[in-house]
Amino acid sequence: MVDVVHDELAPERSHLIAQAAPDFYFFQNRGYPRPAALEWVGNRYGLTQLERQLLRRGVFGQATALRRRGRRCGGGDWLHRPLIVDGHNVHITVESAILGRTLLLANDGALRDLAGQSARFRLTEVSQVAQDWIFGLLGELRPRETLFLFDAPLSHSGLLADQYRRRLKASGLKGGSRAVPVPESEIPAHGSVAASSDQAVIDASEAWVDLARASIERSATLRLRADFSCLLSSRDPESALLDLPFSDARPW
Repeated sequence: MVDVVHDELAPERSHLIAQAAPDFYFFQNRGYPRPAALEWVGNRYGLTQLERQLLRRGVFGQATALRRRGRRCGGGDWLHRPLIVDGHNVHITVESAILGRTLLLANDGALRDLAGQSARFRLTEVSQVAQDWIFGLLGELRPRETLFLFDAPLSHSGLLADQYRRRLKASGLKGGSRAVPVPESEIPAHGSVAASSDQAVIDASEAWVDLARASIERSATLRLRADFSCLLSSRDPESALLDLPFSDARPW
């Protein structure tokens, strides 16, 4: 039996997030240090640590958000270059969707979770389902070459890399899979496309794709707890954010 992890984002506090997110965005656009801005906004609205984490992973200054969006590959552009996958980042995000954990769409265009499961990650039956979802997409799109890089210090990373290597072979896809000490350092900045929602990876890559989001969207209805995209376009972001109450997860 799979345990579903429930978070502590209380529906009745959604209005606080709707008020705090535009303020956090405002301070970043005015050059305030990001940690200080988050602390001030969090204290101002009495946010919990999980609510602050939601803002930390979902809200970025306009310049940062637009720069990252500008590097994101659209359509099938990424299929003709080597695809380098930040293995645990993509895999754990897909598992989070399967388990009903909190998912958010950041204003930089990336789908992220709040699971914080990297250090505690273990292979379960859900891991096989996540691979089904990921390879369901890759099997349809058939990129030129796919390399999965998993974080070697994490438990069972070698086994997970081996499972992905076998999946690639079974699907007739060109590529490989291995566990390495620091996956981020082995993702080329040029000549390939990075599959990750990790901020450092996105910032260091000339092109990126949200493989987790695409895999989830293909296999199931993607349900979000928050969509911060409106911060870039809405004149009234607070009202727009309130259109996505935390108690009503809906697809994007």
